[in-house]
Amino acid sequence: MVAGVAPFALGEAKPRDVLRRAHSAAQDARRMETRVSVYSSTEDAAHQRRFSLLNDFSAALTSRDQLRLVYQPRIDIGSRACGGAEALLRWRHPSLGDISPGEFMPIIEQTSKAREATAWVLGTVLKQIAAWRGAGLDLKISMNVSASNLLEPDFAGRVVESLVEHSLEASCLEIEITETAVMEHAGPALSALETLAGAGVRLAIDDFGTGYSSLSYLQRLPTKVVKIDQSFVRDLAEDERARSLVSAMIALSHDLGYRVVAEGVETKQILDIIEGLSCDEAQGYLIGRPMAPENFTSWCREGPYAPRAEPGTGPL
Repeated sequence: MVAGVAPFALGEAKPRDVLRRAHSAAQDARRMETRVSVYSSTEDAAHQRRFSLLNDFSAALTSRDQLRLVYQPRIDIGSRACGGAEALLRWRHPSLGDISPGEFMPIIEQTSKAREATAWVLGTVLKQIAAWRGAGLDLKISMNVSASNLLEPDFAGRVVESLVEHSLEASCLEIEITETAVMEHAGPALSALETLAGAGVRLAIDDFGTGYSSLSYLQRLPTKVVKIDQSFVRDLAEDERARSLVSAMIALSHDLGYRVVAEGVETKQILDIIEGLSCDEAQGYLIGRPMAPENFTSWCREGPYAPRAEPGTGPL
């Protein structure tokens, strides 16, 4: 049980405002040990912004110019060849400007709009892969899905159907899930992942090391890739303990049969270090920043990490 306290002056406050403030305080109370919270105008403003973004996201899904995907390349460290990229969602609100995914996605993922958002991303990604194939670029693209997506009974089926609709083989798509998403809903999540893996979709554990996974679940997951979170990578040049930890993570992942990607590679020194630790792939600003599709196309054709000429031999 929680209690939200909202002081007001009789005859001066509108009933709707009093209820909204009380609700805001009750929402804050859910996060407090005492389970009691007094209304805060600052927190109320934050609640109002979250509520507004949630409502406005529906319009964004049907708009032609609010949502877009950008693509951040991944390279094979040994060959320095790019085989694909991670698709990242961006939102330019008509009045608020660019909204960080770190702000709007946690809100969306707690609602039924998570299904619509993922469907939009999936459709856009597959359409883009098909366009790149038509232009002679054999790229494999990864996308993130949330814990709520894994709970949708038809999620895996919809992914497979979408691939068929776009005449694409399943291996061109990689789905990234976090350790926490799987651990919180182990049964349904494993079932969905096994279906996807059985269809040939590649699976990756994102932000590896930041969750609370157990080795027993890592052994059971039908994933092929682990992506070491950038928080472990960024200090490798200065922190010997960080190097030891990342080295152990890479070795463990290899022992379990995973391909390892280091996220957040921003300097040549870091790239050299993870190469020395036998990491398989790298992603980060050193390799390339997230780019619009047309810019990524030019980068692939002209950049130092051009994809391999032979079809189907990229590192992803």
